[in-house]
Order: sequence, then C-alpha cells, then structure tokens
Amino acid sequence: MKRKVIFIGGIHGVGKSTLCNKLVSELNIPHYSASDLIKRAEQGLFTKNKAVANVSKNQDVLLTALNEFVDEPCFLLDGHFALFDTNHKVRLVPEETFVSIEPAAMCVLTCDVKVVLERIAARDGIQHDKSAYEELSNSELEHAKSVAERLGVPLFFHDTNNDTLELTQFISSHLE
Repeated sequence: MKRKVIFIGGIHGVGKSTLCNKLVSELNIPHYSASDLIKRAEQGLFTKNKAVANVSKNQDVLLTALNEFVDEPCFLLDGHFALFDTNHKVRLVPEETFVSIEPAAMCVLTCDVKVVLERIAARDGIQHDKSAYEELSNSELEHAKSVAERLGVPLFFHDTNNDTLELTQFISSHLE
C-alpha cells in the first residue's frame, strides 16, 4: 500500500510545529518533522542561525530517514520548500526530494514576516534580517507552486493566524 504523506511547508518560525500538533489531535494521524528525522539519522541539519551547509545532501538524508523510521501509512511531514545556505543565500529544496516523498497533497504556511521574526527572536534569541526572510518567504511560496504543478499535487495556502477548519477539511479529503 502506498503511503499518504501530507507535506506541510513553511519558513522557519511560521508555525509548522504548532499547527501540526493541533492537526495531529484533530485528524488523529502522526506528524514528523523533516529536521527531526534528519537529526535522528545522525546528520546535522541547521546551525543556530538556520543555515544549511548542503541542502541536497540533507534532503537525501531525509529520504533515507523516512524509509528507515516511518512505518505509518498516513502522516503529516513538515519541512521546507526553501532554506538558507551557510552564506545566507536562499536555496530551493530540490524538486526530486518531493518526487521521492510522493505527497498526496501539500500545504504551504504563511504569516507576516514581522511576526515570524518576533517568534524566532523569542524562541532562539536571534534577530534576523527582515528582507532576507521576505526573500525566503517569497521563494518558499513560488517553489511550492512550482513543485505542486510539476507533481500534479493539490496545494493549499494557509495563514497561520487563521482558523484551521478549511485546512483540516483539505487534508482530510486527501487522506481518503
């Protein structure tokens, strides 16, 4: 049986974990974080400043970790469509990663970048450049659209300040 993965993407601090934890209780399905799976596979993902040394290599580790650690037939997977490299340049997660994950549906989370930066500062104690995060957010959204179109996968945009009813319905409809 082919597993049904719902990919929940968004930039750092947008609220992926918070939203997925809420969805877990509403939908009664498990949630995995791409970064946690990569760490579990004993590979470093992020430095404290959220930079990734080798985006492609980390995605290969993620795919191995999914096959090694995840047995459930349906689950939420949160991750990214775009990341900062160690030079703080925006790098797109390779489309091949999503081809291999084979998501049944995808969602990209949005939120005002100012709010995101406040969350990151409160959580990590680090101030980030607003324009860099705006570029990251725009790249995340555009790449999500491109990946969804290439894969022929439904894509839902959700502002994390909004109610989750429509998102929950969207996800439920793609788990059946």
